[in-house]
Amino acid sequence: MRYWIFISVLIVLVSCNEETTKQKTLAPIAKVGAQTNIECLFDETTFASPDAYPLLKELKICDETQKDLNNHDVPACNPKFFKFYPFIENKKLKDAFVLLIKSRVQGFPLRRVLVFEREGKELVKVNGFVANLIGKRKSASKHDDLILRFNDNVGMGEVVFYNCLYVWKDKHYVFKQVEQINDANIKAEFKDSMNVEIETIISKNRMVF
Repeated sequence: MRYWIFISVLIVLVSCNEETTKQKTLAPIAKVGAQTNIECLFDETTFASPDAYPLLKELKICDETQKDLNNHDVPACNPKFFKFYPFIENKKLKDAFVLLIKSRVQGFPLRRVLVFEREGKELVKVNGFVANLIGKRKSASKHDDLILRFNDNVGMGEVVFYNCLYVWKDKHYVFKQVEQINDANIKAEFKDSMNVEIETIISKNRMVF
């Protein structure tokens, strides 16, 4: 009798242990509002996704024959110059992605952010920004919100940085609000007026295309 009790207890313990192991191996689901900060140094030697190189070829944005990784004007199809990020939940990278491009590539002095989504067989650019991608935030729309950092040269060698939130609306990203200026939070009473002011500056400087 004690033997069967021991076997029963052992089965229960093994089952519980297996269930615990399964729970540990499951990837946690990010909640709406969860933020992922991004810092891209362009120091990787290989792309994180096998889709990256074919996508660059499809976009014709780099030179497949280029071997000189110091040539920014005619860049190689290499992670030293390009970085891919998914932005739609449960959609493959080859069908929807954010492409971050290093500064100086093709003569542009600043980083650029391009957003593409596939329509049928064709990749369509839905957004372009002269900005740096510094974060993504989970959204109920299943399209990650983007946190973009814009540079504003205000003169006399002084540069001001605007960290802005862009959200998905009507099949593209639109300005939602400025979250920080020079990494400092904005007081609540100034947010509405600053949103108008900063969005106007971004448009005037042609940092959205």
